[in-house]
Amino acid sequence: MSVYPINLNRDTFCVLLFVLLFLSASGAICQDKFTQSEQAESLDPVVVTGTSLPRTLSQSTASVTVITREEIEARQADSVSELLRQVPGVYTDQPGSRGGVSSVYIRGGDPNFTLVLIDGVKVNDPTNSRGGSFDFSTLSTDNIERIEIVRDPMSSFYGSDALSGVINIITKKGKGESTFTPQVSAGRFGQFRVFSGLSGSQGLFNYSLSGSYLDDGEPIKGSKFKSPSFTSSQGLRLSDDMEITSTFRYAHVDSTSFPDDSGGPDFAVIRSTDRRNVDQFLVGVNFSHVPFEWWDYELKLGFYNNKEKFTSPGVAPGERDPFGIPPNSSDNNFKRYDINFINNFSLADGVDFAVGFETEFEDGTSRGMLSGDFPLSTDFSLNRYILSPYIELNLNPIENLHIVLGSRLDFPEDFDSDYSPRAGISYKVQKTNTIFRANYGEGFKLPSFFSLSNPIVGNPDLVPETSKSIDLGIKQILRDGLAGLTFNIYYNQFKNLVDFDEGPPPVLVNRSEVTVKGFELIMELIPWDILRLNGDLNYADSNIKGTGEELRNRPRWWGGFSVLLLPRTDIIINLDALFVGRVFDSSIPTGDVELDSYALFNTAVTWIPHKRAKVFLAVDNLFNEDYEQFVGFPAPGIAPRGGIKLTF
Repeated sequence: MSVYPINLNRDTFCVLLFVLLFLSASGAICQDKFTQSEQAESLDPVVVTGTSLPRTLSQSTASVTVITREEIEARQADSVSELLRQVPGVYTDQPGSRGGVSSVYIRGGDPNFTLVLIDGVKVNDPTNSRGGSFDFSTLSTDNIERIEIVRDPMSSFYGSDALSGVINIITKKGKGESTFTPQVSAGRFGQFRVFSGLSGSQGLFNYSLSGSYLDDGEPIKGSKFKSPSFTSSQGLRLSDDMEITSTFRYAHVDSTSFPDDSGGPDFAVIRSTDRRNVDQFLVGVNFSHVPFEWWDYELKLGFYNNKEKFTSPGVAPGERDPFGIPPNSSDNNFKRYDINFINNFSLADGVDFAVGFETEFEDGTSRGMLSGDFPLSTDFSLNRYILSPYIELNLNPIENLHIVLGSRLDFPEDFDSDYSPRAGISYKVQKTNTIFRANYGEGFKLPSFFSLSNPIVGNPDLVPETSKSIDLGIKQILRDGLAGLTFNIYYNQFKNLVDFDEGPPPVLVNRSEVTVKGFELIMELIPWDILRLNGDLNYADSNIKGTGEELRNRPRWWGGFSVLLLPRTDIIINLDALFVGRVFDSSIPTGDVELDSYALFNTAVTWIPHKRAKVFLAVDNLFNEDYEQFVGFPAPGIAPRGGIKLTF
């Protein structure tokens, strides 16, 4: 296993800066004039992801981060992937700019090991060639209330795909008087965005509607992204103990980018680009009822449809591959129907029991062609159902002690049943405000439709990938929740990973075993009413069993910090910093390459001249850092943008 060489100018800069930030924070904590404002943002939000019952962050046994609406607005981010960059234990990448696929790695796991939900509806697509990973470049921040990120296996509650963790995007719900919010912004490289939203409530009915159009321009050569989208949520309270809520989302994406492994704008021999045309459609309906104080139940219905047309000019032969990749095209259509029925029982004081049953049906088709001297069809069609009973026991035997025991049995069509257990515990020492936490979980992922059925490399004998994870954490809460220091350590083991065997014939096989061990050091601090600080330092050491190879596209060290400054009631200033160590990558024209470490700064200033108006100026890549996340794909340079948002 190779070791990254130390670069004193970059690799250690992240560590040194975090230490300095930590020391300055510690100094602020110790000051006698520390302000304990009642208006300070709480560090203990309520979490609904990965559990049968909502619970506060301090009660959770898993590693969870919540991105609030206030943070989203302060950062003025256009995409969800930008927001996820600042989450501890999470690394995001994108080839160049938004025209390429944006991937998320939780604690060193592959992107397709993360289950993605929008208001609880699963949106991973197993027909794509990425193993079912979700493309975060397609998600804007429109109408998002908060994002919950769980960094532990969650198959005990969600079944397949949650090997590394879960990301749940939760949209806004209407409340109060009807409000109309138009917004327009523009920036460098020809970026342009318009947005409008309408939300409110009347009697027992609430609603939230939003629509937007984004043209990202051409930040780097060949990379373009255009997307109109529409999102809505509605709620109807039928009685004091009965409610129906629904979610609807439609998004269209038209994007171009140089192909993966092509060497990008810098090294690609073929100068044509990939083109993607995507339509995403989502519907979710929830019915909840509380018949008795000791029993409540919820019926959740979900539908997701993803259509993607893709054409690629291919990649010319090069140093890593003397044959290259021929021109290819595909037209995919995937549908998922989901029915989930869950019952929660309060058996006694401090004893809650949940039992549920989920039924999924997935259907995917792909019509494609691998062109060249001997054209080959890549058509495939597959469908399957999954039947899944699950249980969860939540115990609070004494004050501040929380125990979660969960398990799930999945019966997927044409595969053996899979058992996914989970056990977690958290305990808060009231006298010192110290929280100890431990969690163990197992996860699994069914082979994607592409890996099972693609006529060129597919293998119908593939078995599910699996994971086992244990993590321990300690959090010290200071000054009545206005500061917190957290240290997490974890060990993940992934087995039966789907890998590519060059053959002949080329085929996908189960053979890899990967272990990842690492830690997260997290700081949260509100020293004064006008200043809020967050920082994290992450380490993830991956090992591919039996080889000395490095995993591609993920660093060993990374971290960053955020500063939120409120100098006046009408001014909001936000600064985000991200530091990433060296990353191993490869492309066909260059072969294996180790990309340099980099430091990225983004800032946003929001001015509120009137209670019905907000004006903002944001600058991405503030110091014009020259860096790459993929070989030959330079990141865009300094990118200022500004806009105005009105409220009526």
